[in-house]
Amino acid sequence: MKKNIFLLLIIFFSIKAEAKKDIYPLTLIAAKADLIVIGEIDVVKGNTYIFKISENLKGQKFKTITVKMFQEWDCDPRWEKPKKGQKLCLFLTKDQNVWEIINGSSGEMFISGNLIYLGGEDSMKIVNNEITRNDMSLTEFKNTIKDFCSCYSFVGKLGYRNYDKPHYILQTCSDRQIAEFEKRSKFSTKLFEEMKSYNVIKLLNHLNFLLTPSNF
Repeated sequence: MKKNIFLLLIIFFSIKAEAKKDIYPLTLIAAKADLIVIGEIDVVKGNTYIFKISENLKGQKFKTITVKMFQEWDCDPRWEKPKKGQKLCLFLTKDQNVWEIINGSSGEMFISGNLIYLGGEDSMKIVNNEITRNDMSLTEFKNTIKDFCSCYSFVGKLGYRNYDKPHYILQTCSDRQIAEFEKRSKFSTKLFEEMKSYNVIKLLNHLNFLLTPSNF
């Protein structure tokens, strides 16, 4: 059984590599998002849906928005077909008159009761020798995302193929706040620890960074 599970995982990640779809960690997706909201689909129209917002985690507040569905890949299909009443947490950027989901399933997470199903590279886990969808407490998730987004913002264009262009992560809260947020839960510890491997610029040094030609 274990051999079969590991074989499936190898196949899964091999497909991802062959498809060459960039999969970004939640830290970058949350830092880059202009809008992070919780709500449900009201109307499905072609490749978009009208989304009724019940809670705002980041960005401007809206009652309803039009969301463009992401392009599905063999390695990154939508878990369920969109339908009225489907509850989701969305990580979005604005594109003209519609909002776009960041990085496919990484930025469109399904909600059931007080559980949220993670997407992207965190979408699966092994329990009792079986592959299953990875979920966690919605309350813990929301609190952590709010804390995280109050501290970090991604500046520039998100993309592993854009490293030659200006991009960095701006830290907008104090080190003391980060230390406090990091201890609140295992999920908080995971996200804030991951940020230590990135190029993070503190807000007080931001202006000097922008005025330094060598950074661009």
